[in-house]
Amino acid sequence: MKSRQRHLSDTDFLMTASREGRAISPKKKLAIVAATAVVSLIVVVVGLASLAPKSKPQSVNELPVANFSFDANNLTVEFNASASNDPDGSIANYSWSFGDESLGYGAVIVHDFADNGTYSTELTVTDDKGGKNSSKKSVSVSITVEPAASGPEAKIEIVSKDNWTVVLSGAKSKVREQGQIVSYAWSFGDGSTGTGVVVTHTFAANGTYTVVLTVTDDKGATNNTSVSITVKKPWVPPEEPPEPPTNKTGPPGLLHAIEIHKEKADRNGGLQNSLDHLVGNLEKWLDKHAAP
Repeated sequence: MKSRQRHLSDTDFLMTASREGRAISPKKKLAIVAATAVVSLIVVVVGLASLAPKSKPQSVNELPVANFSFDANNLTVEFNASASNDPDGSIANYSWSFGDESLGYGAVIVHDFADNGTYSTELTVTDDKGGKNSSKKSVSVSITVEPAASGPEAKIEIVSKDNWTVVLSGAKSKVREQGQIVSYAWSFGDGSTGTGVVVTHTFAANGTYTVVLTVTDDKGATNNTSVSITVKKPWVPPEEPPEPPTNKTGPPGLLHAIEIHKEKADRNGGLQNSLDHLVGNLEKWLDKHAAP
C-alpha cells in the first residue's frame, strides 16, 4: 500500500486517502494543497504564453519601382523618372543607360543623341536599403527639317547677239507669291561678272561660254540657271592690207614665208592675219638693220 502511494500524485493521494477514511495530518494536507496550486499556476502561465502573439519577424525590403517618361525634340530628349517610387522607403539613386554607350544620373536629365535612330534606354533605381529595379523603353529620335519656302526661279533670255557682244535678260525669272527678286548676279564664263536685270557683255574671242544667272529674293532664298552661248566674230579683210617690201632685203626664210602667204591669202582669207604678222616681223628686222 505504501509503494502504490509513492506513485500517486499528491492530489490523487489526497483523494484516495479521503475515500479510504484514512486520516491526513493538517501539515501534510497544506503541503499537498500548496503543491497543487503551484502546478495549476504553471499550467495557467504556460497556457497564456501559448496564446500570446508571436514576435513579428524582421521585415523584408521591398524593391523600388522604376518608371520614366521622355519628351523628344529632334535629337534632344528629356527623361523624367519622377514616376518611380519605393513602397517601403525612398529612392536614393537614378542611373540611366541611353542605348548609345553613354550614361547619366538624376531623376530628370536631358540627353543629346548624335544620330537619328531608335535607342533602348534603361533606367535603374536604387532605394535607401540598397534594393534595385530597372525599366527599359525604346526612344526614337530624328531631326525634323522644316520644308523650305518656295524660292525664286532663275531664267535667262538671250536678247541679242552681235559678233562677240551679247545682251542678256533675267526679267523672266519668277518669284514665289508675295515676294520679289532683289538681286541678279551674272557670271559670263570668261572670268568676268555683272549685275542687273539686263546686261550687255562683250567676249574677247570666239568660243562657247557658259553664262550663269543667280537670283536672290527678299527672304534670302537663291536659285540659279545657266545657258551656253557661242560667239564668233567673222574675219573681215583690212581695206588696205600692208604691202610687202618690194626689195629682197631680209632673212631669206622670212621673205620666202611672206611670198607663200601672199599667194595663198588671196584664196584663203584666214591667212591674211598670218601674212600681216610676217610683214610686221620683216619691218622690225629692217628697222633694226637699217644703215645709220
